[in-house]
Amino acid sequence: MKFRSIVLVLLNFLRDGSGSLPVVTWHGVNNNAAGNEDVVRALKDVIPDLHVVNVMIGENNEVDKWNSVLMTAANQVEYVCRVIKGDPLLANGYNAVGVSQGGLMIRGLAQRCPDPPMKTLVTYGAPSNGIFGVPDCLSATESYALCELVRQILAAAAYDPDLQDMVAPAQYWRDPLNHTNFIEGSHFLADINNMKEEKNPEYKEIISNLDNFVMIKWENDETIIPRESSHFGFYVLGQDDITEPLEATKMYTEDWLGLRVLNESGRLHAFTIPGGHMDMHFSWFKETVVKPFLV
Repeated sequence: MKFRSIVLVLLNFLRDGSGSLPVVTWHGVNNNAAGNEDVVRALKDVIPDLHVVNVMIGENNEVDKWNSVLMTAANQVEYVCRVIKGDPLLANGYNAVGVSQGGLMIRGLAQRCPDPPMKTLVTYGAPSNGIFGVPDCLSATESYALCELVRQILAAAAYDPDLQDMVAPAQYWRDPLNHTNFIEGSHFLADINNMKEEKNPEYKEIISNLDNFVMIKWENDETIIPRESSHFGFYVLGQDDITEPLEATKMYTEDWLGLRVLNESGRLHAFTIPGGHMDMHFSWFKETVVKPFLV
């Protein structure tokens, strides 16, 4: 048995000449696999022989872009689950990097498609705890009142079942003024964040068993609203102005998702970097994320 174990370790190393686990990358909404090539290049700058699966949902980049918007989150996750199950190089596990919406989707992949297992998760400006706002509205209109009006109009329809399944971002729209409507009407976020009354113990087990979970937030992000969502913070319920950090939420104190376990064992890592949404800082990424967590 000992000899067999040694052989398996050697075969796994030879399977990927880098000696590092393969990486699955997932792009954001209204984007496609080609738009994520800079992330792939940054990974391969550090690990040249790395096996990377750069998610494309559909037969080409145009279809992939439309699917990022119009395919339900559940169907996107199911599609990618079939892809990774069909890749023998991922059989013993993989690491993951998700950008923007892709960060939320790829965590959903870990939780809903546990075989093959995800080992380390990196999310870059992800709407991890939901969004409640129109991207870049304030900078475009310079009117808080107008942005607030548009936000309330969207909130009035967000949990209509047809709208929930019409566009992917509706499935992580989280209204802090109508928490009950969110819990009952959300077709994705309320489930994968284990917010419903009946918790899914497998979700908590999967997240708490990650080797590392790296969360990156942009300091001036105006696309993910509130930007604290990228670190699992959100608005204090009942209003839409004051935010609270992850550690103050019931999700953390009652540990619905295993994030407290990760944090207390030194495996949850939160970084804030300068700039707005999609200001990637690849030199920083390679030194601070790729080398310590993905090599």
